[in-house]
Amino acid sequence: MDLRLILILSGIIVGFLSLALLVTLQVRRSVKNGIRVLRDLSIGSTSHFSIEGSIQSCPEPVRQYLRMAMGNSKQLIHFARIKQVGEFRTSPDGEWSPSRADGHYLATKPGFIWKARFGGGIIPSKIAWLELLDGKGFGSVKFLGLFTLLDPSGYEADTSLLTRYLMEAVWFPTALLPSNLLRWNPIDDHSAEAVLHYGSIHISAIFEFNDAHEVIRIKTEDKYRDFRSSFEKATFTLHCSNYQVFEGMRIPASVEFVWNLPNGDFSYGKYSIVHTAYEF
Repeated sequence: MDLRLILILSGIIVGFLSLALLVTLQVRRSVKNGIRVLRDLSIGSTSHFSIEGSIQSCPEPVRQYLRMAMGNSKQLIHFARIKQVGEFRTSPDGEWSPSRADGHYLATKPGFIWKARFGGGIIPSKIAWLELLDGKGFGSVKFLGLFTLLDPSGYEADTSLLTRYLMEAVWFPTALLPSNLLRWNPIDDHSAEAVLHYGSIHISAIFEFNDAHEVIRIKTEDKYRDFRSSFEKATFTLHCSNYQVFEGMRIPASVEFVWNLPNGDFSYGKYSIVHTAYEF
């Protein structure tokens, strides 16, 4: 190969990698800024109420679940950081891609920042982050850290990310205690409906429990998925399993994200918890 061509190609590759690194650092700064905003929103958000009295007001399966999940803890989780590893795909017949994610959650009222990278190389094939701050949802998915594939915002993002917060609260279970934002409606001995409202957004999900009082499935009709350059509501189920104790809290260490579509279920994400850091 001609030396001049080699130098040109090398320059292009170096430039591309440098730009990808720059964008990755910018995303990292955006996430850090979001975490600071999230912590600012947490100031003064801790409710003063009896934990036992709150548990007693729940339907029986929720009461049994909260006692199992919280163990002997009598403290509310204020902030939670959850590290995850897993795999992800974008279509029912697509290839699974390795993924690492880091979530920061406010546990006294809805709010979170979630950042993930996909692919096993030095430069991730995709970078994604989602944020719910003061009731407003936003997200971004970038190919090779450079090209925007998706940037949801507006009502659909607000609703979907509030729903996601409710479902992922199984990782910081004191957030599932009833409050002025969250109420539980009884269904039967193994299920109950959680209704969460924040601002003008109201969402709900059905929690299903096994005989060990663990949440095994959470199903909602209030989540939107991107479809043909727009958004549509679809039934969504979070499957929970492999309960383990992290810092006194018994939580599902494995979850699976599934869209329940008319033509069949589409499992698109499987994650395992590798580390938690709770602030009480």
